[in-house]
Amino acid sequence: MSALRRVLEEITAARGGASLDEIARRLDLGRDEVDAMVGYWIRKGRLSADDIAAACPSGGCGSCAHGDNGEPGCGTRRDGPVLLAITVRRPAGADDRS
Repeated sequence: MSALRRVLEEITAARGGASLDEIARRLDLGRDEVDAMVGYWIRKGRLSADDIAAACPSGGCGSCAHGDNGEPGCGTRRDGPVLLAITVRRPAGADDRS
């Protein structure tokens, strides 16, 4: 099985319970490789990546445990990492072949 397929299967099996770092370690791949493979599956429509900033507290960054003096600590300013939820998508009529 290709590394590309193994990444998709790991994400599917994890049901949101694994980080991409964990998947990279389990598959003995570099994080950059896993990121590129996830990007491939997103472009193919098999995965989606959603910014989860919607889970921010209603009081804004000043009330967030990750914030610092009112500044976001989660990357919402878009000048650093952004927390994403990667989910499996199975478009109607699609099969598992890449």
